[in-house]
Amino acid sequence: MLITQRRFSNTFTFTFEPDTLTYSRTDAYGSHSFELPYGSIGMDPHRTTERNATLFNGGILLSVWGLAQAGYALAHGDPLGIIFLFPGIACFLLHVLTKIELTSLGSDAGEIVLLHDKQHDRIMETIQERRKKQLLEWYGNINFANDPEEEIRKFHWLHSQHLISEGQLQQIITTIRNADIEGMDGIDDSIPPQQ
Repeated sequence: MLITQRRFSNTFTFTFEPDTLTYSRTDAYGSHSFELPYGSIGMDPHRTTERNATLFNGGILLSVWGLAQAGYALAHGDPLGIIFLFPGIACFLLHVLTKIELTSLGSDAGEIVLLHDKQHDRIMETIQERRKKQLLEWYGNINFANDPEEEIRKFHWLHSQHLISEGQLQQIITTIRNADIEGMDGIDDSIPPQQ
């Protein structure tokens, strides 16, 4: 599945493969892309706003130039000299109007950025679902050959990531604590069915 988001000079592309996400971003400063497993994406989103700094800097420069030109024209009796102020004002207006709202997700490969548009919720839900599935495939089985306390910490972490419920966590802890480690050495046991 491929989803592309575009706004002004920004293009964000998400290619959802069965086990990996290929992400690419292109903007005025260049482009970058990377591929990573869903399980390495952090789900602690940060919302930010980006504005075009070139328009802001251009607005300052054109305003200074416009003030000087307008002052000179008005000093020489030309009331139309005020038009020299308009380019700077136009840059500031464009700077305000061209803002983009973004959500950033951390990952092992780099920052993943999503635009706040009609595709935003669909992309977030897809990443969350595939991340949950992959992390449960990686870490969702009880390995009775491991240290019981280490296994319990693993499942506490899965619970902290909202991948298993409190009831499932308690059931898993009970199973680990009650297991006859000698008789179950090396056996994997799947987590209880999803809520």
